[in-house]
Amino acid sequence: MESQREILVPLKEASSLRLGLTGSKARNLSLILNEGFRIPSGFCITTNAYQQFIRASKLYHSIDMELSRKQEADMRWEEIWDASLRLRSFFLKAKIPQEIEFEILKEIKKYGSGVKFSVRSSSPTEDSLKISFAGIHDSYVNVSGAHDILEAVKLVWASLWTDRAILYRDELALDPLKSSMAVIIQKMEKQPISGLAFSRDPTGARENIILEVVEGLLIHLVDNEKQGEKWVITREGKVLERPIKSLINDDIMADLTAKILKIEEIFGYYVDVEWTGTGKDFTVLQVRPITSIGDDNEERQWYLTLTPHFEDLKKLAYKVDKELIPTLAQEGDKLSQEDTEEFSRIELAASIKKRAKIYNHWQNIYRNEFIPFAHGIRNLGTYYNDLVKPENPYEFIELLKSEEILANRRNDEFKKLAKILRKSLLKREIENILDDDLKGKTLMNKLQEIKKSGKDPDGFVQLFFNLVQYQLDISYHNQSIQERPEIILRNVHELSKKKEIIPDTGNENDQDYYRKKLYKAAGKYRRKEVDEVLRIGRLSWKLRDDDNILLGKVENQFIKVLKQAEDLLKLEGKLNNQERLTPADWESLYQTLINENFTFKSSVKTPKKDRMRQGSFKPRQLVGQPSSPGIVTGRARIIKSIEDFPDLKSGEIMVTDAVEPQMTFLASLSSGIIERRGGMLVHSSIIARELGIPSVNGVSKATELIKNGDLLTVNGYLGLVIIGEPEFNIEHEQMNLEKPVRV
Repeated sequence: MESQREILVPLKEASSLRLGLTGSKARNLSLILNEGFRIPSGFCITTNAYQQFIRASKLYHSIDMELSRKQEADMRWEEIWDASLRLRSFFLKAKIPQEIEFEILKEIKKYGSGVKFSVRSSSPTEDSLKISFAGIHDSYVNVSGAHDILEAVKLVWASLWTDRAILYRDELALDPLKSSMAVIIQKMEKQPISGLAFSRDPTGARENIILEVVEGLLIHLVDNEKQGEKWVITREGKVLERPIKSLINDDIMADLTAKILKIEEIFGYYVDVEWTGTGKDFTVLQVRPITSIGDDNEERQWYLTLTPHFEDLKKLAYKVDKELIPTLAQEGDKLSQEDTEEFSRIELAASIKKRAKIYNHWQNIYRNEFIPFAHGIRNLGTYYNDLVKPENPYEFIELLKSEEILANRRNDEFKKLAKILRKSLLKREIENILDDDLKGKTLMNKLQEIKKSGKDPDGFVQLFFNLVQYQLDISYHNQSIQERPEIILRNVHELSKKKEIIPDTGNENDQDYYRKKLYKAAGKYRRKEVDEVLRIGRLSWKLRDDDNILLGKVENQFIKVLKQAEDLLKLEGKLNNQERLTPADWESLYQTLINENFTFKSSVKTPKKDRMRQGSFKPRQLVGQPSSPGIVTGRARIIKSIEDFPDLKSGEIMVTDAVEPQMTFLASLSSGIIERRGGMLVHSSIIARELGIPSVNGVSKATELIKNGDLLTVNGYLGLVIIGEPEFNIEHEQMNLEKPVRV
């Protein structure tokens, strides 16, 4: 009879116990074992153990806090991953109750020393007939030694709250107080070949049996380290597709298909089987149903591709760094050197079509290759936290700071100009230009006159020209920043008023300290592995920002020809003066240019009215994600469009929907950042940490609930924003605390 305190059960008994105690994977293995099939020897750690663990460590409080920060529907994929990273860190630092640890190690000792095990998830909600969600929880292979086995158990428990699981929270019925995870521990099986088998084509196209065979461990196939040999066989045994040279012969293939059909008969539904060995050594590693219900959420399906395995990540790193980024940079430079001012109507139309093709090509690459490469940072974070177990789950970012990113180079140019202007005799003349509200080419012509007059011994004007031409050939919200030099000049002038502060952004000695911590935790035999994880993490951090800057240049060159066409059609009366084109309008614009009878149709929809009653409600405190440490109090400045850029004053707190790489130079003026978009890997997090200013992101409706001029206190440690005068002294006291000293 099942005990409520039962911690371990033999796999043979799992099929006779309730599903909520052992989980689907353990139940299926138990059933197949009792039907005469071979499985690796092992046992199941029940969900009772998980519940005791989270109660003893009070982890349900942490889980509840992370899941209640924000409505799941409002969370972006970066925020979901952040929550998962913090929870994983909490689980790793928690201690397994002594009673549970004793029972696990007692069972492990029965196998003798030096034995390697697999440690796998067995959630009650996975691998069911309606929903499979294969791979949503974590499993580990080749684990040996008491310490590593117990750590692997905690990691499997933590995988109940992975980003993938949180994404499927409703389907998995995740609840901090009710959800559970069982764990299967089995002795590793080492056979010459392994594979996957589907008793029906998983695409649903045909009722054929699919075999994928790989040499050695199955993990090589699952993690895409090796390409599997594919067989397609009818249910009657006719081979429709075979590899040219195979690891198995026809007799072994026939025996495997017969076993797969027998397993299907036992379960009564189409099955997906993981196996190793052939003939009498055929061993079932896992059985789950081939679900008939697909996930029609395209965005969620895309999200699940954003965690490539490390071998794939290494290949992607080479492709992105050595091929894609250099090509993207060359593409932007080539377009910027093309003079379109004197183009005829037909030439302009052709240029729009060409640039649209280039722009859309790089948009697809950004989505399908640049964004997945951001996993290099997440991989480093998980790797560092699993080994080092730091108090701060974001300590790993200290290994990334001071990487040379394009945005920093541009921001340094802003600071250089501001420093020159701060002491320049030209300052008064620049202020007169701003007072006269000169814009665009008129402003640039005026600056050119100053340069020729010899009134600029410090070279401010030429440096400003260089900044506009080389660093600001980018767009923001479908508008060219380069063609708004008056905004840039106002930002430089405002920055010149700000007291020069050298942020504590870390240095090579700091990085060396954290690198040594990681080396020590990993052990001397894993030093090369550490170096490779670090290399890819740092490259991912750098390119996570650079790719946006470079893509922004291609977009800017596309927008420039759209603007030319827009101006032409407005002169001809085919566009009204209020219409502003976006890249989505290019086809309609192209047709209007080449076909006199075509009527332009804009893709821009009339925005919905804000349903919030202005002034009817002002919260005292807003909750978001802590994205850059520190506490600061200042006045709010809402940035919603390029027209708001010059309004930002030195020392104000920038409040925006999203800090995009094209406008991170504004952060140099700010004393803090609040952003609606969330995540540790978004650009506000990167740039705020580089500048050493507090930042909170993931704040829902930030630009609606906060108004210009509101007094704000930004707590980048806790992810809190206080609106109004502080009622307590804690915010100010914490600002005066000394920086923690390493010992």
